[in-house]
Amino acid sequence: MRKDDENLIWKETGRSFDKDYRIFKTYLIDRQMKDGRKGQFVMVDSPDWVNIIAEVKNEKGQECFIMVRQFRHGTGDISLEFPAGIVDPGEEPLHAAIRELKEETGYKAAKMTLIGTASPNCAFMNNTNYTYYAEGLEKVSGQDLDDNEAIDVMMVPVEEAEQGFGHGEM
Repeated sequence: MRKDDENLIWKETGRSFDKDYRIFKTYLIDRQMKDGRKGQFVMVDSPDWVNIIAEVKNEKGQECFIMVRQFRHGTGDISLEFPAGIVDPGEEPLHAAIRELKEETGYKAAKMTLIGTASPNCAFMNNTNYTYYAEGLEKVSGQDLDDNEAIDVMMVPVEEAEQGFGHGEM
């Protein structure tokens, strides 16, 4: 925060629990500006999550991303995406990335590099998304999915994936 940001700050003056939706909780936050304006805002308390960009060569020697296809309840449709998952309470994001990659795809990475973080929707959510790049991949097991997961693992050529980004295909 910069010194000249004082006029932008909404100071928290109260907080009350609203609802528990199992995968996130909501709170009502009372805030006040320095000039006296007041408001109540909804805050979604959601766990951090990780995305893993895993690149490997297929049997033809093509560079491919390991991606997953699964049904997403929010859109009511099948999604092709990078392996991802929630950071469990007390878990480091790196360990979550290692765990999720293995659980969803059966792959283990020799090296995981954090390439960035983002606040997915800081207007009302308090979580962070961590994106890792996985290198030196080795297939070490089958999938170890949760009971409510059904995931197909796909090897998507990098060139094909790049063409699909930003076009609603991934």
